[in-house]
Amino acid sequence: MISEGLVFNKVKSQVDVPKWIFSNEEFMKRFLRGFFDTDGSIYKLRYGIQISFKNYSHPLLKSLQKMLSGLGYKPSRISSHSVYLTRISDVARFFEDIKPANMKHIKRFDKFIKQHMRR
Repeated sequence: MISEGLVFNKVKSQVDVPKWIFSNEEFMKRFLRGFFDTDGSIYKLRYGIQISFKNYSHPLLKSLQKMLSGLGYKPSRISSHSVYLTRISDVARFFEDIKPANMKHIKRFDKFIKQHMRR
């Protein structure tokens, strides 16, 4: 498995996204879905909603930025080992297009978007 690129410590090895993921929009969407479901979070800001993608591998975060930008989102710069989506239109479209499967994230999004729409 190591000869296929598997590593013991992804942070120490500073892993990146396999290049073939970028060859197809559907591959990128599926990668983002899996990454967000496991290493992402969504939370309410004072005047909006924010999605966070957290990881300690800088190359991986750079690839996340590239992937999100390539799909038409406006990701933040890397800050505190995270990349963020903060525009409400990006957050709503992310849940519509990427279709996260983690029920905790889905429930939080539904709750936050209802609160946001009441304003």
